[in-house]
Parts: sequence; C-alpha cells; structure tokens
Amino acid sequence: MRRILLILLLVLATAVGVDAQSIRIGEPIPSVSVSTDLNETLDIYNRDYVCMIFAHSESKPCIDAMSNFRTTALDISDHCAIVVITNENEADSAIIAERLSAEDHILAFDIDNRTFRAFGIHYVPFGVVYSSRNSHIVWFGPIHQLNSKVLSPQRKR
Repeated sequence: MRRILLILLLVLATAVGVDAQSIRIGEPIPSVSVSTDLNETLDIYNRDYVCMIFAHSESKPCIDAMSNFRTTALDISDHCAIVVITNENEADSAIIAERLSAEDHILAFDIDNRTFRAFGIHYVPFGVVYSSRNSHIVWFGPIHQLNSKVLSPQRKR
C-alpha cells in the first residue's frame, strides 16, 4: 500500500507545471518586437547596457516597484538605457508613463505580446539587463534587486 501511495505521489509531482523564465545569463536576448519612438531607440545604442523592465500600469506592485526604482535608475542611467515594456494600449502612453513613473525612460509597447512570450515573462515587474555591444543577458530578476553594483563588474570587461 505504501508503495502505491509513493508512486501516486510521484506521478502527481511530475504532472505539476512550473512557470520559469526562459532566459539565461550569458545567452543572447530573445526576439524583441516592440513599438517605440525612433529617437528614443537611438538612445539605446549610445549606452553600454539596456535595462528592460516588463511592467503593467494597472498593477499596484509595478507602480510601487517603479517608484522605488527611481534612485537606481539615476545611478545607472549614464551607462544603461532604461526601457519599460508593457503590453497595454499605445494610445494610453501618457497615462501609462505617469503611473509607472517612466517619463524619463523609453516606453515601449509589446506588439501582440510577442516580447513577453519570447522572454517567458509571466509576472511583472521583471527586469532584464543586456549588453548593447553583443546583446547577451548580464542580469535578470525583480527590479528591486537591481542596483549599480550589479553592473559594476560587467563594466570592467
């Protein structure tokens, strides 16, 4: 009886799905399919790194996280372009930027949710930092864990 119960528990444990990000540090970034202002896009190429923050302006955790991110954004903005990606309606860009405290960042709109899917983003806010030189991921995680020290060892390369 014990053996049957153990087998049943093992079968149930393997049937449970896990939501995990589909990205890895050191790998190239997946395909990005967003709509944004061309002038803002040029800012990306003038920085060593790009920090993509996946967010939604109606999410209280996103609003709070972006508000708390302001100090970090100031610390890293000299060498890191900050792009806030949302899958909301582009017509509401001014409201979205205000809610997410993203007026000083590049606001990009995910086309048909392709970028969220490519990166495996299921929960927001979530950040991904990649090198603009080779498009390889150097950091990812919750944005409250990102600070200038995270990127310091990367800049020495």
